[in-house]
Amino acid sequence: MKKIETNLEDCYILEPQRFGDERGYFESVTKEVLEELGFNGIYQVSNSKSGKGIVRGLHFQKDPYCQAKVVRCHRGAVLDVVVDLRKDSKSYGKWTSVELTPENGRMLYVPRGFAHGFVSLKDDTLFEYYVDNKYMPRLEGGILWNDPKIGINWDEIFEKYDIKEPVLSEKDRVRETMEESTVEFQKRPKRYLVTGVNGQLGYDIVRELKERGEKDILAVDKNEMDITNREEVMKVVKEYKPDVIFHCAAWTAVDKAETEEELVRKVNVDGTKNLTDASIEVGAKMIYMSTDYVFDGTKDGVYKEDDEVNPKSVYGKTKYAGEEVVRTNPKHFITRISWVFGINGNNFIKTMLKLSDNHDELNVVDDQVGSPTYTVDLAKLLVEMAQTDKYGTYHVNNDGYCSWAEFAKYIMESNNKKTKILPAYPGTKDAKSIYTNKSVTIKINASARSFTKINSVQYKIVKKGQSSAKLQYRYGKSVTLKNGTIAKVYVKYNTMLGEKELKLPQIVVDTKAPTKLRLKKKKSGKKKKVTFSANYGTSGKKKTAYKLVPKGKSAKKYKWKTANGVRYDAKKYRKARLYVRFIDKAGNSKTTKMSI
Repeated sequence: MKKIETNLEDCYILEPQRFGDERGYFESVTKEVLEELGFNGIYQVSNSKSGKGIVRGLHFQKDPYCQAKVVRCHRGAVLDVVVDLRKDSKSYGKWTSVELTPENGRMLYVPRGFAHGFVSLKDDTLFEYYVDNKYMPRLEGGILWNDPKIGINWDEIFEKYDIKEPVLSEKDRVRETMEESTVEFQKRPKRYLVTGVNGQLGYDIVRELKERGEKDILAVDKNEMDITNREEVMKVVKEYKPDVIFHCAAWTAVDKAETEEELVRKVNVDGTKNLTDASIEVGAKMIYMSTDYVFDGTKDGVYKEDDEVNPKSVYGKTKYAGEEVVRTNPKHFITRISWVFGINGNNFIKTMLKLSDNHDELNVVDDQVGSPTYTVDLAKLLVEMAQTDKYGTYHVNNDGYCSWAEFAKYIMESNNKKTKILPAYPGTKDAKSIYTNKSVTIKINASARSFTKINSVQYKIVKKGQSSAKLQYRYGKSVTLKNGTIAKVYVKYNTMLGEKELKLPQIVVDTKAPTKLRLKKKKSGKKKKVTFSANYGTSGKKKTAYKLVPKGKSAKKYKWKTANGVRYDAKKYRKARLYVRFIDKAGNSKTTKMSI
């Protein structure tokens, strides 16, 4: 196979090698040769029959179903004409022509982003197309065949081949000029590197690329390329030379990040810098997955790309630091995403469905509002984004919004689950039954990451024996409950989503530690038994634990064992020490010791 360059970037004349004798000849074109050019396999084969002087073109198909073509003439002859419409190409706006005949055996490879056409030079001409993407009628387009700005010398062509009057379709006669056309093409990337392939989004990006016919994809997880290892990252990227890097790998355990800041920074910041520096060296586009956690959640409404960032969590701070790193690559896309769910990996939907198997009721937060975003849809957008040079920062999500509680309710209903979803209010300090060893102040406010600004808050404290209906709500954002209080807290607040009312579980305030500790001995032959008891006050008993320490041994080396008593060998444990610890539900404890 001979590959001949044209004056257009990425466009080639192909001359298959022929093996012939008196019977005829044999020729072939390999899959490897075409893939090297950027052709992603034959999706469709088409033929057209034309008489002399028929002009077809100049045609193309728009993104995301843009097509690459391999064309040839099986009978008759054509002068094939192509125009480079890719705005980032060195040959943008230029054209070339190639004569294709059965005798010369030539083919023409037409890349994506080219307008293609031909004029038939003989009657009964049969022309063949091999295309690598499906035909989409709604996406077909074209430019005017004789656009003066392009400057194809049709008059000279017609004179050379003795064509008196060209014949065109009415549609082709009135098409837009290249200048009038709003369709934009870019040089299509050929190689893709995807990090975090085992995550929700990484998995779907790879799947989307494959569905589009892309075959040159390097998908890695941390075992195949550790992004925190700079040397390893540089080696992989320089050897592979990707055109686009989808950076999906990250530390995403938000809560755990608060206690693992150093490790989180190593992954989300240092790892991102390694990959960004490598992308700059090979000239690759960088698509970085950021998060809504770069905002503090106090805005009343939807966040825009130019809103001031103010991350509060370790996760949010490290992801924003990653954004700043990625911006050092001029060819960057920063996509802030949230509430993603997909086919692969863990997510909120899978968690809710799993919990529903063992719970009749589930408490789900109701003061955080967002747009649940399907990673399959997200992957399609990101892959299309990679075909452009519209670099910058984008907020990306599906339409609509809901709270976590509303989302959970929909999940249950759509999966025919009977589990009841109870709205919870995580902004209140005590969202579950508590016991405390001191007076407690309950703070009533929205969580820092809430998308729903709290306009007003009211509460009422209903103590044991009181009627809720007879008590009035009070305005305020905190209330102190004193020692001995047993009460339920009712909260009513207004947001952009309307008024909500909640009832928190019972709260017990108890400052009393266990009192009246009792150790009771019983003798039974060689065995002796000691039982433990105490007065645990309002909160109630949590557990009793003991240590039985032989004479001369250190108590520190013995672990606490949970039990309400202990039976022991009187001879073996003569003059031993028995330690007993009483613990109530408030976490109060009292320890006593006796010799046995």
